[in-house]
Amino acid sequence: MKEIMLADTPIEQRGAIIKDSCDQIVERSYTRKFGSEETNERRAELAEVAIQVNDLEEELASIRAEYKAKLKPLCERIASIRNELKAGGEWVKGECYKFVDEDEGKVGIYSPEGYLLEQRPMTPEERQRNVFRALRRTGTNG
Repeated sequence: MKEIMLADTPIEQRGAIIKDSCDQIVERSYTRKFGSEETNERRAELAEVAIQVNDLEEELASIRAEYKAKLKPLCERIASIRNELKAGGEWVKGECYKFVDEDEGKVGIYSPEGYLLEQRPMTPEERQRNVFRALRRTGTNG
């Protein structure tokens, strides 16, 4: 069998002649070959669509970066809150108050709210009496 039937006949007429002279018409799928003009049109369309896709991908990357910038502080805050909940409170820096209990030989550090933050044995320097402790101990004003 020939590779191209009626190759000398123009394509526009070829279909009708083949239909009229065939033994049976069968419905089936196949790949229709492109001519050079159609191939060039598809290549141009491919380039156009590829440019559109590239533009949209750049826009998507920009949107992602914008949303990522919006999400970052929220995620950091979530981590901070989670750590505070895990610790049972927030980490603060401020004035705390040291009390020396000479009778027990202990030192206690208290928060402004009155909570004991730390308790430890007295150091040798803390064992030496000072004027403030003496006044507090005796309760006199001088």
